[in-house]
Amino acid sequence: LALLWSAPYRRNTLMLWVLWFMVVFSYYGMFLWLPSVMVGKGYTLIKSFEYVLIMTLAQLPGYFTAAWLIERAGRKFVLVVYLLGTAASAWAFGNASTESTLLLYGVLLSFFNLGAWGGLYAYTPENYPTAIRGSGVGTAAAIGRVGGILGPLMIPMLGGAGWNTSAIFTLFAVSISIGALAVLLLGKETKGQELA
Repeated sequence: LALLWSAPYRRNTLMLWVLWFMVVFSYYGMFLWLPSVMVGKGYTLIKSFEYVLIMTLAQLPGYFTAAWLIERAGRKFVLVVYLLGTAASAWAFGNASTESTLLLYGVLLSFFNLGAWGGLYAYTPENYPTAIRGSGVGTAAAIGRVGGILGPLMIPMLGGAGWNTSAIFTLFAVSISIGALAVLLLGKETKGQELA
C-alpha cells in the first residue's frame, strides 16, 4: 500500500482516488434518487419508473461505444469526453422543465455516465505495475464506495436544507467535472503501453 503513494505512482493514485470518488458519488447520488426526482417534477410513480427504465436502457450503448472508442481514441480521451458529457447532461437534466427535455437529458446522462464507467474500469489497472495493481485498483474502488455512500445520503439532506433539483444536479455536474479535470491534468494515456 505504501508503494501507491511512492514517487512513481503518487500522481496516478491521487488522480484515480479523485476520479473514483467523484464518479461513484455522482452515479449513486443521481440514479438511486431518479424516480423520486421524477415524482418531484410532477410525474406519477408509474410514469416515473417508465421514464427511468428508458433512461437506464441508454446505458448499454454508452458502455459499448466507450469500449469501442478506448481502443481507437485512447483511455484518457474517452474518460474526459464521457465525463464532461455526463456533467453537461446532469446540469441540463436538473434544469429541464418539459417532459421531452427531461427524457432527452436523462437518456444522455445514462449514456455518458455508463460509458465513463467502462473507461474507468479499463483505465484504472493500467496505471500500476503487476506487483501493486490489485492494491491500486482495490483502494481506488474503496474510495469510490465512500462516495457511493455519501452521494445518496446527501440528496435528502440537501433537499431538507432547501436545495432544489437544479442545485443538486449542478453539484453532481461539478463533481463529475472535477473527476474529468483530475484525468485531464494528472492522468497519462495508457493506450498501447506495455504494462510493467
